[in-house]
Amino acid sequence: NMQMNNMQMNNMQMNNMQMNNMQMNNMQNMMNQTERRLSQEFQLCTNDNDLHTIGCTFGLENNNYYKWKVSMIGPAETPYEGGVFTINIIFPNDYPKRGAEFRFVNQIYHVNVDFRPNGQRGHICLSNLNEWATTGKVKTKKGYAVKQALFDIFCLFYNQGVESPYDPQIAKQYRDNPQQFNEIARQWTKKYA
Repeated sequence: NMQMNNMQMNNMQMNNMQMNNMQMNNMQNMMNQTERRLSQEFQLCTNDNDLHTIGCTFGLENNNYYKWKVSMIGPAETPYEGGVFTINIIFPNDYPKRGAEFRFVNQIYHVNVDFRPNGQRGHICLSNLNEWATTGKVKTKKGYAVKQALFDIFCLFYNQGVESPYDPQIAKQYRDNPQQFNEIARQWTKKYA
């Protein structure tokens, strides 16, 4: 009887090991699928003429498809003109169930980008980005992806979302004294971008 119990225990342990191996293989397959998808999206973005038109160039951090570095040129006739702004894009392991997170690397004087002393350095307050990062979808835009997110970020060079600012003082300055706001934004662009 004891030998039977030992054999049953060994069989159970074997089954558990097989289950663990299957779970590991499933996770690796998911990771490989995600990495393949990210590799394809990276190639699409890198070769996209619309993204080139707005001054985007692409790179990877340590050849890692989960971590993109995008440079974007500040457009003419904005206080960000001529600046080269780097944006980190970090993809979650369960992409596309959740979207990527976008952060400015270099400081930018903007109502919707967090560079407060104890803030979320470089975080962008933009409803589409936040909704995509959380749910993998944007209700108002079908098939939201990196390209649309980058266009939304590019639009920030022209628009300040004063209704959802990180720093209410900067929003107040933008509303009450736009010349002063633009002057500081130009100075930051020269200094940091």
